This record gives sequence, C-alpha cells and structure tokens, in this order.
Amino acid sequence: MTLLTGHCYQQVARVPQQLRSIGMLRVDVSIFSGRPDPSWIITDESAVRSLLSDAADAAEAAVGIPGAGYDGLGYREVVVSAVGDDEPWPESVPRSFALGTLGARDVGRSAELARRVVEGMTRHADTRLAEHERTPLGDDLRELVLGEIDAFAAEPPAWTRSPALPAHPLRTTAQEAGPSVTCYIEYGQFNPGFWNTPQVQPKNNCYNYARNLRTDTFAQPGRAHGAQTGTMACPNVTQAALADGFVRRFQCLPDSEKPRWLTALVVWPGQDYHWYRLQSGNFWGHKPGQTAARDYDNSGNRITNPETCNRGGYRDFCGYFYAGRSVVIR
Repeated sequence: MTLLTGHCYQQVARVPQQLRSIGMLRVDVSIFSGRPDPSWIITDESAVRSLLSDAADAAEAAVGIPGAGYDGLGYREVVVSAVGDDEPWPESVPRSFALGTLGARDVGRSAELARRVVEGMTRHADTRLAEHERTPLGDDLRELVLGEIDAFAAEPPAWTRSPALPAHPLRTTAQEAGPSVTCYIEYGQFNPGFWNTPQVQPKNNCYNYARNLRTDTFAQPGRAHGAQTGTMACPNVTQAALADGFVRRFQCLPDSEKPRWLTALVVWPGQDYHWYRLQSGNFWGHKPGQTAARDYDNSGNRITNPETCNRGGYRDFCGYFYAGRSVVIR
C-alpha cells in the first residue's frame, strides 16, 4: 500500500521482493500535436517502486495499453515505460502502460493514478531530455495537464474510431479560384500507412504531415531558419511557417514548386498548434503529434472542413497556406 505526500510517492508498506532494486521510469503525457509532449524520467527509486506498486494493485481496472484509448486532439493519456530491458517489474503490468486512459476499464481510477504521476512532474526536471527544449517542465504545464486529466475523467470523450474509408487516386493538379486569381495545387492520395509505422510515427508530427515530408525530427515551424516561436498564437506560428517557405492561400506558386499542398493551421491558445493537409477526394488528413495519421476529427467524422470540424481545444483557426517544393522544415 502506498501514500501520496506532496508531489511524490512515499513507500509505507512492505515492498514486493521483485521491486526492491527497481531503477528508473520514463513518463510521457500524450497531449500535444505540434510541440513535443511533456516527458520526464523518474530516477528516485522509492517513487518508482511506489508507482509500480500502485499500478500493479489496480492493474485490472486502471491500466491500459498505450494507444488503445482516445486518440483525438488534446489530452489522451499518460504513458509510463521502463527505460531498460532488465528492470525488475511486476508481472501484472506491461513494461509500457497507460494511465488516465479510455483503454482502462475504470477511467476514474485510471485518471486518479495518472494525476499522482503528473503531480510530481516538476521534481524530475533536472534529468534533461531533448523534449525539454520545446516543452520545459514547469508549474504552469503541470497545472495544465492536471486540469486536462480532471476534465477527461469528469466527462470522458464518447469515442469510436472512424471506420476505414477508401483512398482516392492522385489528382495531379486542381484549380483554386480566389478573389482575383486562380491558383493551381496538387491533391495527394491519402496514405496514412506511410506515417503509421514504428520507424516514422513517433518522430514526425502534424507539421511533417502538412508539408508531406518525413524528417524524423518532430519538425517545428521556423526551426530550419532560426525563426521558431515559443508563443502559441496564430500570428506567431504563422510567421514561423512563412519563414520556412509556406505562403498564404491565393499567393499562387509556379509549376516549379510542384507538388503544391493546401494546408490549414489551428492553435490551442497558449499551448500548441496543429496542421491539416487537403487530400484527393476533398477531405483533410492530419497527424496529431506522435499518434497515427488519420482523416477524422474528435467526433470520429471524416474532415471535410477544418474550420468547422471538432478540434477540441484548438479553437483558433489561423488560415490556409500553400506548401511548395522549396519549403524546408526541420
């Protein structure tokens, strides 16, 4: 049995023999699309033992498989993983498991455990990860995540995954009539399988998908040109993307820029951004963060209009943009 004190786990009962020499755990909060998700390493052995002991005690009701629950825009789950292949581990708990997830039988209990993990977030900021450059661990971020977990538990999303829908053949060129000009763009075939492999999916985000360019860098607007922004607002993310070579809609691109993709930008004010790309068949594809590419919104409906689809907390629509061949992202 364990007791939560402050923001860390404290052991108050006998520790199972197999957990007495446990090492470290990695925690990833699946919540963002453009920015890297909040991530940290728990190095305190007593905290690790207590977390795993709690998970083992509630495994049947509160533990889920990562990626098996809600996968919409916004908060999805908290993933806890081993950092080595020889760590002592409770038999009832997978070496990578999800808390605060729709994949658990008891969402409320699962969210309670997720909350305990996240409450200790800032205590583990000293173990530096690459993700901390774009998503530093701080009190504001912790409070954001805790609030999202509470809202998730209070009103779990009514979620059913969209059925597989047919792809559409590539249309090489289409016309777009603007107020005073006609532009040409290309429509790409919807091909989520390219993005949804273990080698590609976790390393590429919505910005990669919008540009249709795998970089394996979790690309950020403006980073390739020293114009990256930390302010999650339409004007700031727009300027960063323009620095990479995106142009506003109806600023026509020449044939030398083929393929020219039509994209759309939205923002979760103060927190994150998200991009969509128009596909052949007049619907929109997107890839929220490390999750799978798809063609449906937070209600499970195929996206025919990114301005009106269910985008969760990404409530600010920033506009449409063309991404041509010369756009460089990193």
